[in-house]
Amino acid sequence: MSSGLELYDSRIDELRIVDADARVHFSHASILKSKGAPGRDGGSGWSQEALLVIGGAVVTAPLPILPNTIADGCLLVGGIKHALLPLPFKRKAEVDLSLVFSDGTRLRIAGRGAVVELLGKATYLEDF
Repeated sequence: MSSGLELYDSRIDELRIVDADARVHFSHASILKSKGAPGRDGGSGWSQEALLVIGGAVVTAPLPILPNTIADGCLLVGGIKHALLPLPFKRKAEVDLSLVFSDGTRLRIAGRGAVVELLGKATYLEDF
């Protein structure tokens, strides 16, 4: 079964810079699971805690008030645009995270390399 982290509707509750890495903590990562292509084919929706780490991070927009829910955005990795991050996710290319939150604030983080780590246990939400 394939899965992906959908940025839309995911909730970020903390952003820390540790040793030049941005550590973006999702208290609710919207996880889509499907026997086909997550986000395109039918499957199920899950909530799980997750951590996105961007190496050599440069934050180019003021930090938004957190926690906050993502209304739109993508992670550009080596020229490929991801609104849904395929899991597992580990890339070594140049990355640019660009998010718009539900309150209209924005966040942009550039760096080199990105990895997603799922934390805890996933909670089932719905079939689609």
